[in-house]
Amino acid sequence: MSPISSIEVARARRSRRVLFVGNPTRYNDVSQWAMVRQWVALHGLEPIRELEGDVLCVIVTEDILDGHCSAKESAAVERARALGVPCISVHDTTRIWQVTARVRSRIGQSSVGASSSLHHDGT
Repeated sequence: MSPISSIEVARARRSRRVLFVGNPTRYNDVSQWAMVRQWVALHGLEPIRELEGDVLCVIVTEDILDGHCSAKESAAVERARALGVPCISVHDTTRIWQVTARVRSRIGQSSVGASSSLHHDGT
């Protein structure tokens, strides 16, 4: 891996952006997709639909993983993989949890620090 790619991968690991690729069609997939998108947003991460800039990970439908997708969707996944960005099934919640853990903990620490400094300054 070239040094530039290593820097890009390291930078992406600090990103709060989570790319969602695909259009779920089955009821179970639609429900899971909505739940994961909501969970991402509630944990301080940013769900996005276009691959622009640094991305922490890519959440995809099963169809995308099976290769049943548009050229644009395929290109986004291939580009992400080339950059070393994990591409995870929307149903693999354990892996989503693991990949986002470091960023979520940093978000939590900065929130706690901001809360305590505001409280401390106010006393």
